[in-house]
Amino acid sequence: MSLQPCQEDAYAERGWAVVESCTAVGEGRFAVIVDRSVLYPEGGGQPADRGTISGVAVLDVQKDPNGRVRLTTDAPVVCGRAPVQVDMDRRFDHMQQHSAQHLITAVAQDYFSRSTLSFHLGARNCSIDLDGPLSGPELRDLEDRVNAEIRGNRSVTHRVVSLEEYAALDVRSRGLPAGYVGDVRLVEIAGLDINTCGGTHVARLGELQLVHLTGTEKVRGGVRLSYLAGGRALERLRDGTHRRGTLNRLLKCGPSEHLATIKRLLDEAKASGRERRQLLSELGQALGAAIPGATPTRAMHLHRPEADLNLLKSVADAARSAGHTGPLLLTGGDSSGVFLVDGPAELVVRVGPRVAEAVRGRGGGRGTRFQGKAEAVGAAHVGLLTP
Repeated sequence: MSLQPCQEDAYAERGWAVVESCTAVGEGRFAVIVDRSVLYPEGGGQPADRGTISGVAVLDVQKDPNGRVRLTTDAPVVCGRAPVQVDMDRRFDHMQQHSAQHLITAVAQDYFSRSTLSFHLGARNCSIDLDGPLSGPELRDLEDRVNAEIRGNRSVTHRVVSLEEYAALDVRSRGLPAGYVGDVRLVEIAGLDINTCGGTHVARLGELQLVHLTGTEKVRGGVRLSYLAGGRALERLRDGTHRRGTLNRLLKCGPSEHLATIKRLLDEAKASGRERRQLLSELGQALGAAIPGATPTRAMHLHRPEADLNLLKSVADAARSAGHTGPLLLTGGDSSGVFLVDGPAELVVRVGPRVAEAVRGRGGGRGTRFQGKAEAVGAAHVGLLTP
């Protein structure tokens, strides 16, 4: 088994590669084949590295079917020996998240008899699928044990063994692919875990800083455990601290009173909403009853800046109850808003879509009403309702 430079030294920030070919593969994209790579190619659940080659941005790194590495760049690269630079912020983040997965997997198996079925390292969140549930207390216990191991600062090393050596070791693995031949790369957390893996890892658990288990969800009879490690966990803490400070200022109370204050505000908002709906209903009835001069031959328009469709419907209902029989164009909002056409069915079917077009809106309806949202409400469109 021939290791890539990134697997030999995960901390290598730069190196050299021999560019064997460079081919255009799309607009602004080029496939660059290199012999060896200090940039990690996607695989084993770990995303590809980013960086540069000869100063050109590397957008993706994949394994070539022939055992070489294919870089995707945003500009052509000259064949021959070329310098390669690694985006170490991204690399070290992946090292932390991937090593944390090995640690969580080992502790979950050893202390809770939960085996890892799969692992996902995303751009923002990471997760591990376990083959059984975890209760709330177990989740907290697992997090405590994982962070205790981080404080223990065990070493994390890698080595390559033959298939014979692999078979004799107590390796925590789902097994090798059918028909696999060749040597096997192992990653070992001293005294805790040995696992098959081709990824990049920290040298000691202390470099993980901390691991925060952010939650679980049920999946296929087991549980999906989400977590953050190292820099990602610190960023979550910083974000939480910022949010807490903002809530302190907005709610004018300390964190211990946040929930009670928010509940009180929600209750007040619900009560205010009920009162507002009642007042708008009463306003709609008064406005509808007071519409003057609506006759079968004269269309009337009423506009209220505060009106929504519910208020407009109340106005129309009240107008009809008061005996008005003429077409009505009711609008609400400030320039943009809502509209409602009410009148004889044959008129509404004919002019409703025309009104919607005139007010730059979209709507629909049936029978005696046509309603919708508009970008240009106004009285000038009342003429469209002429019977």
